[in-house]
Amino acid sequence: MRFSISLVTAGLVAATIAPISAAAQTAWDAPPMISHVVPAGVSFFLLSPSGGDLGGLVTFRHEAGPVGMGYRLSVTDENASDDLAIAAGVDISGFLARGVEGAPIDVMWWSGAGLGWGEDTVVSLPLGAVIGWSGQGGDVILSPYGGGHITLDISDVIDDNVSLNGSFDFGLDVVLSSGWLVRFGGSVGDRDALAIGVKIDT
Repeated sequence: MRFSISLVTAGLVAATIAPISAAAQTAWDAPPMISHVVPAGVSFFLLSPSGGDLGGLVTFRHEAGPVGMGYRLSVTDENASDDLAIAAGVDISGFLARGVEGAPIDVMWWSGAGLGWGEDTVVSLPLGAVIGWSGQGGDVILSPYGGGHITLDISDVIDDNVSLNGSFDFGLDVVLSSGWLVRFGGSVGDRDALAIGVKIDT
């Protein structure tokens, strides 16, 4: 348990001290939309990424998380060039601890790999941790979460342009009495992005 909390703390500290990236880029991992209750199936989001106008994001998981793999694809309009930017990635995640101190609090880790195509081509390899809680108010189930991740970004691969970037992540999944699952997430730091959407029954 102490190891899990220490790992999360280290991730949050790393996110705050990582160097700030000066150039806007297409990042597949912001916001991660990965939580202790991330649902199976397809989710669609309205996305506002760093360095871009509004776009769309779709995610898919075979099974409810966080244990397992997820896939994502986004398309946005880059401010600087008015060209479309595309980002795609695969994530993997799992529990570090469940029911911390007897409370309904879970700790998880996540990682993955992805590509962003826009003004630059960027390969991104993130590693992050999340703390989440779930509770019920009437017929509504709320699952807020927060954490941070660091990302090794490799752009202009021929020139070996490598940087380490960090962000804080946050989000909220809400199960309504109607059965709809509304999802919100964001990242601040080197990755500034917001997304809001719904999980679609398939």
